[in-house]
Amino acid sequence: MKGALMIMAGIGFTVGVIFGLLLQLPIDNTLPADDLDYQQHHLADVSSFRSRRSLSETDDRDQQLGAKSPVSVLLEKLTFSKSVTQESENQNASIVKLKRHISPEKHTSMMNVNIRRANAINIRATENAVNKINVLKNEGKTSTKYVRDGKVSSTDLVNASFHSSKNVDEFKNYTLVNGSKSPHVVSVTFNLHKSNNSSSSETGSLKITDSHDNPSLISDIVNGILWSSRLEQSCPRPFQLNEAEAWRRQVEELDVVKMEEGCGRMQNRLITFRDSTKACARYRLNTDQIQGEIFSYYLARIFNVSNIPPTILDRVDTLSSRWKTVHLQLSLAQWADSKLVVLTQHIGGLSPAHIPEEFREEGRRLEPTAAILASKSDSELCELVQWSDLIVFDYLTANLDRVINNMFNRQWNDQMMNSPAHNLEQQADGSLVFLDNESGLFHGYRLLEKYSTFHESLLESLCVFRPSTVETIRRLHKSASVGEELHRLFTSNEVLHKHLAVIPNKNLKILQQRIEDVYKQIVRCELLFGR
Repeated sequence: MKGALMIMAGIGFTVGVIFGLLLQLPIDNTLPADDLDYQQHHLADVSSFRSRRSLSETDDRDQQLGAKSPVSVLLEKLTFSKSVTQESENQNASIVKLKRHISPEKHTSMMNVNIRRANAINIRATENAVNKINVLKNEGKTSTKYVRDGKVSSTDLVNASFHSSKNVDEFKNYTLVNGSKSPHVVSVTFNLHKSNNSSSSETGSLKITDSHDNPSLISDIVNGILWSSRLEQSCPRPFQLNEAEAWRRQVEELDVVKMEEGCGRMQNRLITFRDSTKACARYRLNTDQIQGEIFSYYLARIFNVSNIPPTILDRVDTLSSRWKTVHLQLSLAQWADSKLVVLTQHIGGLSPAHIPEEFREEGRRLEPTAAILASKSDSELCELVQWSDLIVFDYLTANLDRVINNMFNRQWNDQMMNSPAHNLEQQADGSLVFLDNESGLFHGYRLLEKYSTFHESLLESLCVFRPSTVETIRRLHKSASVGEELHRLFTSNEVLHKHLAVIPNKNLKILQQRIEDVYKQIVRCELLFGR
């Protein structure tokens, strides 16, 4: 009996302890879906590979949690009334006026704009006021541009913001550009933030213009589908032919006094000549990479593309006076004697170059329209002039190691097109430097089937060209002589040309066909925009 009582007491004590512990446990009302959502947000917050979507969701979540803002966030939705006004600058301008004033202490948004052409919101800054526009949503192929003193910065990213200064009489122009091939309604939300210490009111308007209504806006930028001579003359031209030839003659006669790691890949070396001139030496086991580099250089010469640094063939000879000073470094680098290398002028002070917005997404195009070009600064226009050459040149050579590299890797990283372009650098004056062209004409041609869609997409996005590029394409289209011209230029300029195999006929046929492709693209653009 006593034993039974002790057992019952023990059971009761155990049950009591368990019941007490249960009472202290927190109650979790979170549904599985909510918990999953939190985990996703948490992972997005800590991940170093944040997608555009994750960043947007994170910002929305912070606002819901009461993140503080330096300005008021009272929402006032604007309504628009459309009317036609007569302006001296554009008789056909259509103005969508705001029905109410934009109060400086309010947070205003504009949503669901029907973007068929170029749209601009003109805001006048007032004293002690800070204008800020945030792009909260961007559904569709729409880009935003902030214009200030003739200089434009552009973005298609959600959560991008632009600020104006506090100058009283300064006008700001925020432009929405339809980047798709057809008119469509997009959902673009703008927030206009105004500081609390300003008491004056603002007025604004949404202005819709058609680029074809006023072609005079861009007459000094383009002539039909061609960049204007005025614009070309104002842009920097790196590595002019006479300068390149002077450098090549100089290094042909100099001994190498230093050899060190640098210039990219493992067996490449940065070499220094007796007069302190530096060059990048490209060493490859595969001859076709040497061929690709040197023949791409001479193809650029045919098209008057001056963005590739001066380049020359050389041959390693440890017994010659030219190389004997660095024979130990040659051994450490595992360079084979009598091997051909490519020497390229070393350029210092370079910075990464980014892909212009006109080429970042499918459906966007560089066209000779005011909607795209009128608000561009001179430096941006000069950059686009060089990019028009880059796209044609890389299409002809089927270069895989530049923009195609970014495009291909976008499947793993959706921010790749916003990252610096691969193997493309920029000098302080805005000149672009086309580096690493070894995949051109050989390796790239072998992989055409795999990458053809990327090449074609990039070419189809281009409808503005340099006049000399169009002239050369027309000439080679008619004569079909690119192989002969390339061979003649190579043999007449390279002392070592007999030591390197010529371009096979199969490759020359592919090159000629790609010239035909560019010619057809030029014709299509002329049909759309005139000659």
